[in-house]
Amino acid sequence: MHKYISWNSNSIGSISCKKPAHGRKAAGRRAAGLRRAAVLAATALVATACTASSQGKEAKAAPSPRPTAVSVAERACKDPRIHWGKIRTEGKLIAVSQLVRVKKGEGAADITFHAIPVRKVTAGVAASGKVPAASVFSSLERHMSLGGKSLAHDGESVPLPGAAGFGTADMTGKTGDYLSVIGVQVVEASFVQGCAGNEKSPVHGTVTTWYGKTQGMIKCGRNPGTQPGFREAYDRACEEDPQT
Repeated sequence: MHKYISWNSNSIGSISCKKPAHGRKAAGRRAAGLRRAAVLAATALVATACTASSQGKEAKAAPSPRPTAVSVAERACKDPRIHWGKIRTEGKLIAVSQLVRVKKGEGAADITFHAIPVRKVTAGVAASGKVPAASVFSSLERHMSLGGKSLAHDGESVPLPGAAGFGTADMTGKTGDYLSVIGVQVVEASFVQGCAGNEKSPVHGTVTTWYGKTQGMIKCGRNPGTQPGFREAYDRACEEDPQT
């Protein structure tokens, strides 16, 4: 380092050695730079620690994977039994004769009652997939507990009278309006069973069947009773003011 000689105006001959002003300024700038570097380093260390702490908390807070829940469809597929839903039973008219009117004093020994078909009822299954029909009908019969009565199975229709109709009846001594009737109890039931093929979905279906075929004669103007189809025949054919 070079030294500079300055002269004191009050004392000639005395000599003093001083650092130049620009040297002191440079030293100050270096010190300030070192302080700034130290602050930046400390800030970086704090930020790194905070980031690591935050990541640790996030890792601890992450939920563990839950076991996959078994869906309703999968449970149904594992159960091959038939589950019955709504079952509706209703008496239906299958066939009715012409209205036979017997007036007082008329000789009406033998009158033939012809059969007029009203509706055809055939047992069957409609389903979203393949199901064993015999098992479905047997299951429904057990479920309904019909007291010994049997349900019609797949493909069975209610038999109708042939060409002879309801047959011939001896009406001697009778007067009024008469009908011969055939009725049955028609059953409609919904069900669900197992899976359709390899699909993970249950088979939904509906069964239509019948039981309790009843044939008889009713007289207009009298209560037709509760036999299946008799009320329907009465409402269809009997006049509001029947002959009695």
